[in-house]
Amino acid sequence: MVVTGISMITANGDNKEEFVEQAQSGRGGIRKTDLFPTDRLRTDYFGQVKRQFVYEVEQEDQASRLECIFDHLTQQLLADADLTAARFSEQNERACFSFATSVGANDYITAHVKGSILNSISKSNIYKLPVKMGIKGPVFVNTSACAAGTTAIGTAFSMVKSGVADIAVAGGVDPLTEFSSYGFHSLQSLSGSPCKPFDKNRDGITLGEGGALFVVEEYEAALKRGAHIYGEILGYGLGNDAYHATSPDPSGQGAYRVMSQALNQAGIEAEAVDYVNAHGTGTRINDSMEVKAIETLGCKCSVTSTKSQTGHCLAAAGAIEFAAAILSMTHERIFPNVNLEEEIESEGNIQFVRGQSLHRELNYVLSNSFAFAGNAASIVVGRYVDG
Repeated sequence: MVVTGISMITANGDNKEEFVEQAQSGRGGIRKTDLFPTDRLRTDYFGQVKRQFVYEVEQEDQASRLECIFDHLTQQLLADADLTAARFSEQNERACFSFATSVGANDYITAHVKGSILNSISKSNIYKLPVKMGIKGPVFVNTSACAAGTTAIGTAFSMVKSGVADIAVAGGVDPLTEFSSYGFHSLQSLSGSPCKPFDKNRDGITLGEGGALFVVEEYEAALKRGAHIYGEILGYGLGNDAYHATSPDPSGQGAYRVMSQALNQAGIEAEAVDYVNAHGTGTRINDSMEVKAIETLGCKCSVTSTKSQTGHCLAAAGAIEFAAAILSMTHERIFPNVNLEEEIESEGNIQFVRGQSLHRELNYVLSNSFAFAGNAASIVVGRYVDG
């Protein structure tokens, strides 16, 4: 199963080209937000996208921030994959849609509470998204918190691999909201400054926003239509460590299991992994447990967290980081950890890239997502060699 289209928008790029240019130079997009007041929050630093989208819904027929971001991504994706909504429509039930979000409908609920609109539930915009793409087949909306983006891509992979669908659009979008910001503030999880994953002095996350979408299709079908192939999805793993409502198992066993599943399905050994795009939130427990899991797995590779550049984009995080993993491979660049000064303790088999990007040929890349309620997902992408 191959990826033949990529679109993305993050705090450090309105598209994949801008993202790569900024990311490989180690220039993050985290800045002070102007979307909502932050005087009662621990921080005013967020991974806010640069493009101007509506923040609050004020009328019942108004497109929300999520929908605006999705429309931006859709235009990019169709152009990049050389497809149209009409082409998807022609596929009828053979084209599917697998999507992730966590606070995507929150803007309508907030508008209802503030009295701007009367009905918050029926106006939820999620159902409109596959229609915009012309997709008539199966639709999945995954809400497994911060593992949802990776899970959505894995679901699309399974649908095409099993023969249920010939082509799929997969990914995730989450906008910045006061709701999620105050939620993480109450958990005392927000960093007072831009986050610094895998640093000994890390003190929490920085929330971000944005999204990424992909076209996933079977290899021969992609060749037949002359599609550009970015890489091959080889396998993924899903699980739940059932440890705590908000905290991961500090032993890293839950993360280890899903990474093992992904590698087993891909049919490759841990030693073959060149790079792990880590979940890497910048919290004390997450980063230490993820390092333990990678070391237990037996990987001897480079590890970075692109959250240091984009912020933590919740359900969209896995999609954005999967895009970063593929683009790292195609550009032969491992994007660095930004703000990393003093590395977390490890056994020495992991290289935490910092400063500017590291030039390296990558054959296998692992992308991780770990979430509240123990949700965990990991996915493996392999280099595509023409011919």
